Amino acid sequence: MKLKLEPLKTANLTNMEVGQLTVRHLSDLDTIDPALKTDAPFNAYTNDLVLQLGEYQKGLAQVQKNEETEKIVVADATRDKAVSAFNLALKLNATSDDPAEVEASRSLSILFGTYKNLTTLNYEAETLAIDKLVSELTSPTYSGKISLLQMDRYITRLQNANEAFKPLFSGRMVGNAMTETYDMKILRTAMLNKYSDFANYVLAMAKATDNPLFANALTLLNTARKYYDDMVAKRTVPKAEKAKPVA
Repeated sequence: MKLKLEPLKTANLTNMEVGQLTVRHLSDLDTIDPALKTDAPFNAYTNDLVLQLGEYQKGLAQVQKNEETEKIVVADATRDKAVSAFNLALKLNATSDDPAEVEASRSLSILFGTYKNLTTLNYEAETLAIDKLVSELTSPTYSGKISLLQMDRYITRLQNANEAFKPLFSGRMVGNAMTETYDMKILRTAMLNKYSDFANYVLAMAKATDNPLFANALTLLNTARKYYDDMVAKRTVPKAEKAKPVA
């Protein structure tokens, strides 16, 4: 029987699947009788893969942790809406038939105008700007005008939205400062290169020797490779072929 490696296009695997494949291989190879594992290059390859897998899994965990970013985006959108609501309320009061309300709206609009493009600022700058705006709107100079226009709830909404945003952004900043940053593309490439070298080494040694270590290792590698190749094939079947009626 001609020895070979089962084909597997690792480029079609997701980052998570690359990690799972490596875990599967290492777990399978661990079932080989330790007494057979006397080949220094074989052991060096597997040890390197264990170390690279550790870094790779840290990178995956970091990517998953970035789900916090989505929460930050949502929270920022909420406070942007609060800013817009305040602005719309000001414009509505500017059309009032009460001169006092029109004047109050005009005065508040001048203040609000100094915070032009507030919602386009970066996260931290917008947070500070909203804090300052709320502080001014609730000061003796403007609080009476806010009450006259019955816009207190818009101020409360703006303040609450900003306060809800702060811990989310602060948590991410602290987390980023206290954790390493991983480039998944680099980690993936390095681990797959090492894996490819190892698989080819096992194949070459299985062909060149009658050492059962390599025969067993090749069988285990091929079993996992076949499984993942079949999985990739199922999801990459052309749409026309998927829709083909069964005879």
